[in-house]
Amino acid sequence: MKAHKYENVEFVINHSGEDGIKLSLVWRKGGLYLSLSGLFLTDGSTWYELPVKDLENITVVSDEPLKLRLKIPSLDIMVSGQRAERLLALRHFLLPSISAEGGSDKLKSLLRFRALDIVDPELLSKLLNVDAQNVEDLTKIAREKNLINSKGGLTKAGEAMIAAPEKKEG
Repeated sequence: MKAHKYENVEFVINHSGEDGIKLSLVWRKGGLYLSLSGLFLTDGSTWYELPVKDLENITVVSDEPLKLRLKIPSLDIMVSGQRAERLLALRHFLLPSISAEGGSDKLKSLLRFRALDIVDPELLSKLLNVDAQNVEDLTKIAREKNLINSKGGLTKAGEAMIAAPEKKEG
């Protein structure tokens, strides 16, 4: 598998086990690489693979310097780069693939709550069982897809989406 270097970064990988114990590594300087199968981080001697299909969320933790948090099952990865715009571009590039798995269900649920005039981000976060950043991302996706208007109300397309019957497999 061929991977192309995307950015020079500093990163830390935190592992949280089922017993709640977190194992934190020190910040390491290295590179962020992209391939067809996922993201790779390396400190020059060890390679860490982050499959895109396993990404649960990508959030901006800090603006100055920019730090991204990438979450995959039992791992929490923080990445900081020399060029913030490249990390932000990567985040925006990956967000649709994250929200694709179960994302349309979460998006539909967000629209249903908004139809009931439930718009408080903290409450939506609890109801959808996602973090506040994910609520913000889902809201942005809904606006981009013209499912909600600038005032936060559902558009005709949004109403049609929540009225559509669920597709059952099998």
